[in-house]
Order: sequence, then C-alpha cells, then structure tokens
Amino acid sequence: TPQTMTSNNTDDEASMTTQEREQWLRERGVEIESPDETATTDESSNMSSILEQMAGFGLKEDNNSVSFVCLPQDESKEIFSLKLPASLATSLSGDILPKYIKPYFAADRQSIDAALLQEQATKHFAGGNLSGLVESNISAASMNAAAAMGSVETFPLVHPADTNGYHGVYIYLDEVGMLKKLPNNNRATQIAATCGFYPPPNFYGDVFIGRVCSKPTLRNVNFEVQDTNREAPWMQRATSENLIWQQELNKVTNKTSERQPAAVGTEGTTAKETNFSWTQEDEEVELTVPIKMESASVNKKLVKVTFLSKKVKVKYDKQDILDVSLYGAIDVGGCTWTIDASNIVITCEKVDAGTLWPRISP
Repeated sequence: TPQTMTSNNTDDEASMTTQEREQWLRERGVEIESPDETATTDESSNMSSILEQMAGFGLKEDNNSVSFVCLPQDESKEIFSLKLPASLATSLSGDILPKYIKPYFAADRQSIDAALLQEQATKHFAGGNLSGLVESNISAASMNAAAAMGSVETFPLVHPADTNGYHGVYIYLDEVGMLKKLPNNNRATQIAATCGFYPPPNFYGDVFIGRVCSKPTLRNVNFEVQDTNREAPWMQRATSENLIWQQELNKVTNKTSERQPAAVGTEGTTAKETNFSWTQEDEEVELTVPIKMESASVNKKLVKVTFLSKKVKVKYDKQDILDVSLYGAIDVGGCTWTIDASNIVITCEKVDAGTLWPRISP
C-alpha cells in the first residue's frame, strides 16, 4: 500500500536528501529498495543465479554465503543444498530468499488452468457475484502474466520467538503451483505435519526451505540438508513453539477470547491414518483398526494385541495388522481392547494425562 510522508514543515521535507527520505520511511516500516541494492541484486543474480545452481553449477567461491535447501517434488531425487550469495545476504536487509528464488518459478512456463482458477475463486468468494470478478480481476490471462514474472509464497513452519533464539524456518513455494497443476510435494507436507500443522497443507512442485533470524534485524541464516530430518531439534520443538507464538499473538492483538484450533482427533473429529483411525481425549487415545476378512465378525480368539510403552502391535490370525509407534508414552497396565463388528478398538491411557498429541507417531 503506498504510504505518503507528512509533516508540518514542508521546507524540512524539501531539504531532505534521498538517503534521508529513505531512512525516514524505513524507520516507519516501509521497505525501500535503492538503485544500488537493485544493481547489487541483479549483478549477484547474474553471477550465481538460482537457475545456475539448480542446473548444477555451483556457487562461485563465496565463504560467507548462506545455505538453504531444495525439496524436489520428485521423491526419487535427493534434497540438496543451495547458497544465497554473500553479496546479497550481507548488503540487503530482510528475507532475501523470495527475491532470489523468484526467477526459478518464473522459468516454469506451465499455464494456469482456467477451470481450476474459477473453481478456487468460487470457493474463496462463496456467496458473491463472481462472473465479473473472475473475468476482470483474476482471469487466467492475468494470472499467467503474473506467473511469468514469478510469484513466491512464504509458509512459516516455525516463527521466530524468544524460545528459539528468534530463528524462524520457512517454506518458499510457487504461489500458483496448484493452479499450474504441479504435483504434490509430499515431503514438504510431511515436514509441516511434524511441525504440528493438522491437517497439513498441500505444497505443489519443488519447494525451498530456509531460516531467518529476526534479532537484531531480520536476516537469512544457514539451513542445512540435515535440518530437514524429523529428528532435528528445531522440528521437535516446532509444535509447542507455534502454539506459544499463537497464544502470544492473541494477547497482543486482544484476541485472547478466541479459541485455538481443535487438536487432532478431538471434539468429534477422527484422524485417519493408512490402516487405522484414531481419536483422543486428555487422558487417553483410542485406535480403531478395521479387519478385512471373509466372516461377518472378528473372531476374538484370533486377535493378539501387544502394548509397549510407546508402541502398539496387533495381529489377527497370526498376521501383522498394525505396528505403530506412539507420539507419547502409554500406561501399559491401563490399556484395553475390544471388538466392534469388523473393527478392533484399542484404548490406551496416556502417561502424561492432560497432554493432547499433535499426531499419533513421533
């Protein structure tokens, strides 16, 4: 949104230099890109662009570059590291990755699907008159024109906060990837789920992950390939840190009366996994395991359920039906199971009663 500079003394404004005007605006939260910064961006991009790196040409010798990673949507391809040139990371303020990545998404010339665009617009503007809006403001032609310039969406996996040293981790994706009908990026979705997002969002096409530090000023810092492992410390803390961040945001914005989103498997919702479903309450977790068989009902004598401190195993007629590791510990002595038609219903008491799990497995 354009912002204007106001003052009671127009002579003072007139006497300001260009640098003074830019500083005045920056102090008031307006991002300004000077011609020098634009030239720096263009020069650095030409020397070591995202397209060159993605094509396999490594970054020229640059000891102060900042690492980030690419998650190809094709799971047969490995996650790999890329570099944000030091000339960009040190000379420009803020998160530089969207600007650096933008040419990669612009190079994808797949067209927007007009029918899908209309469908998404209908969902977004449900209840209104869409004919003129869709045709004039968000037509496929205008969206294709925007896509040709590159459009980067940023998704926060974890926000900077005092609990993580003010380090945030973000996914950078093609903003119109869904409308281009790019394939799902399952690995990115799995990472979001591990960070506590349920249901986790879908990401389309290749995505990038980077880290920022917001203190003392916002800047890009290293994010390595090993940081995409679900056992990485930042990812293990993400669920609780995101909850704390949301609670603090609600306080600041006077929205403390608003309810947090329901935890997975609570308030009448059922979480569905590959071969079972589950619900939870503060003190217990209930798993429902369907049994495929020729007979009309489950033969209880053929069922064997094994409870371990953080695992449940189910066999039926000596065949493995379920082997699931659990997010939290259970009280083995307080666990039970029963038969409901063609399902085995398992109830597990949580050791940490009162704690809602963000997911069923670690």
